Amino acid sequence: MLKTVLKLAVFLFLRTKIKNTQTDTSQHLSTVKNNIVLMAELRAALFKRNFIDELGRLGNSVIGFMFMLLAAFCSGLIGLMWLFALAWTSPERNIILSIALILPLVIGISIYAYIRNSWKKEHLFDKTMTQIENDWRIFRSNVKNATENITD
Repeated sequence: MLKTVLKLAVFLFLRTKIKNTQTDTSQHLSTVKNNIVLMAELRAALFKRNFIDELGRLGNSVIGFMFMLLAAFCSGLIGLMWLFALAWTSPERNIILSIALILPLVIGISIYAYIRNSWKKEHLFDKTMTQIENDWRIFRSNVKNATENITD
């Protein structure tokens, strides 16, 4: 009889401990779930803003390269016109044509330098990748700390 009472007492004790553990675990998991959802929403907004910024930068670069190529094309056409102008005689022809040839080349080179400098300053999706690396580092350190706390 005493044996049965002890078994029943141990069973009730274990049952209450399991219920407490389940309640604590579900509360912790609920908190973790809410934190993950909040973090995911914040990161999605950040990634969206970075993506829009990067698309704008890509668009500006493409337009800049188009103007640069247009400047080079104009210089080529002016160079051909220079060859045709050699047949005619004009005292200001050299000055006019040299300025007309050099100006689009200088504009094209300056556009190229500006675009190259902007891309060297900040790589494509640099902020997003930095944020992902930071999140991953924090996640790994928190998981490591949690596993150490569980084993202690």
